[in-house]
Amino acid sequence: MEEKELIKIAQEKIDSFNSEELKRAGFLPLDGRYFPAIYYPPITMYPPTDQDEMFENFTYKTANQTSVYFHLPFCPRRCMYCHWVVSVGNSSEEIDFYLKNLEKETQIYKEKLGVKIMSPTSILIGGGTPSMLSPAQTERFLSFLAAEFDLSKCSQITCEVEPTTILGNEGMAKLKVMKKYGINRISLGVQSFDDGILKMTGRLHSSKDAIDAVKQIRLAGFESLSLDLIYGYPGSTLQNWIDTLKTAHSLDIDAYQLYRLRIVPHGAKTGAIKNVFDKSPEVFPSVKDIYIMKGLGMLISSQNEFKETSRRVFCKGPEHNSDYLQDHTDRLYNVLGFGISSWNNLQDRFFINTGKDLADYYSYVNNGKLPVARGKIKTVDDRRRWAICLSLKHHGVSKKMYEKITGTILDNYFGEKIKRLKNFGLLEEDDEMLKLTEKGQFFADEVVIQFYHPDYIPFPKSAYADRELNPYNN
Repeated sequence: MEEKELIKIAQEKIDSFNSEELKRAGFLPLDGRYFPAIYYPPITMYPPTDQDEMFENFTYKTANQTSVYFHLPFCPRRCMYCHWVVSVGNSSEEIDFYLKNLEKETQIYKEKLGVKIMSPTSILIGGGTPSMLSPAQTERFLSFLAAEFDLSKCSQITCEVEPTTILGNEGMAKLKVMKKYGINRISLGVQSFDDGILKMTGRLHSSKDAIDAVKQIRLAGFESLSLDLIYGYPGSTLQNWIDTLKTAHSLDIDAYQLYRLRIVPHGAKTGAIKNVFDKSPEVFPSVKDIYIMKGLGMLISSQNEFKETSRRVFCKGPEHNSDYLQDHTDRLYNVLGFGISSWNNLQDRFFINTGKDLADYYSYVNNGKLPVARGKIKTVDDRRRWAICLSLKHHGVSKKMYEKITGTILDNYFGEKIKRLKNFGLLEEDDEMLKLTEKGQFFADEVVIQFYHPDYIPFPKSAYADRELNPYNN
């Protein structure tokens, strides 16, 4: 199908969602701002705390299912759009020192929880760029992981990689070590197949490097490969976004995640992209074009038989979806996070490790303490909102599971809110499930924010029209 026809079909679908009506109703911010509903509450809004407060009167229930995240912060360069804690220009000795402290942190965590070994349901190794480690460092880290965790019930281990770090003989050596230790899903950070956009955003790889990296990953024997792609960059157009999607589908891949460019900080650091937007918003695509880009992603995915298995994740089959994502959203499992700036959801506690700098992280660990810097004990209200927000965005809320987790019937607490969203065609329900409609899926983040407590809504009340769907209304 030609580009003009693709754009026409995507535009017609977007028009049917009537975003202007939703803006007038107070559902969408008046200025088009966007905030990704990833966690509840947003991790940027946790108050200061420490290990002692978070573990006071705490008993770890070993029967609870738990997924695990490791943060390896090292990168070849900080990208313009990155809101996470990364470290660049590190020597091999500095990386070794971080791995040593990561091992110490794991032991402190075990002592705190009173367990000898932990049995994760899934693992995500992220960053940063985990593939910045040398083959020997990769072996050290993964052998430690295999020794300290019971992986017999771990359904999936995903590792994030950057194209240039896995090319050549050394890159293949890293991939072979990953394969040896049971990593069975690779997430390749491509972001775009447009070389101009890659250069502008600070990526070191080229489009050719990304294509070669896909071939290298397959040559190493990995059977599940996902790409990360981002739309909405400064200077990006509908045409070069279509070209990126078509290039992705010309490759031997199993899945991809399609991200809208995130300008508002949602991690422990503020990306340079915010300063660019504040100074020159005109160089970014319009909100209308961003919606069309999202529509094109959905359309071209469908034409190539890639199904949206979780929001923004498109796969050939459900086995290529992220188990880590599903574990902490659909299944509401615990999450244990290791490393600087890692996020934790542990029973009735939310907390996040220090994101200040590596020296601060090391000072906690060397004093025998977990590097907890911010967090809170869940209130009854937190629990009720958390249990709807994470699941609703993806596969929907099981009413039975919601009642079991919160002790509350869903409709009794959010009945009026649900009714208003149904009236605007954003939600649907039956006796068992509350789900997003097709329209609701397109605006999934904004639907989820409707269920945030006013203290955690990312934009002020004045950012929305003062009508029935203003998220500050009960």
